[in-house]
Amino acid sequence: MNLPGLKRDPIREEMRRINRESSRLGHTSRRLVEEASMVSSGRHQAIRAVSPTSQVKQTPTLLIESRMARRKVIIAATISLLLAWILFRLVAG
Repeated sequence: MNLPGLKRDPIREEMRRINRESSRLGHTSRRLVEEASMVSSGRHQAIRAVSPTSQVKQTPTLLIESRMARRKVIIAATISLLLAWILFRLVAG
């Protein structure tokens, strides 16, 4: 006995999954852009030149050191957007 309102629609579930993944990748890419645009404030200064009172707690940022990891995130975001567009065209058409 299947109720019509409780049927699982695989296309909608896949669209939700792709939307969640795209959102996660968007957040990650935004964090990477913010990290890349940050100026290091005192990392290269001598220890005696930085007083303990001038140090302010910074919000935690995503620390990805390799360029390859950044490229992988950007490529994954592009692929997910492309797949979402293809799936949209299949559903709409």
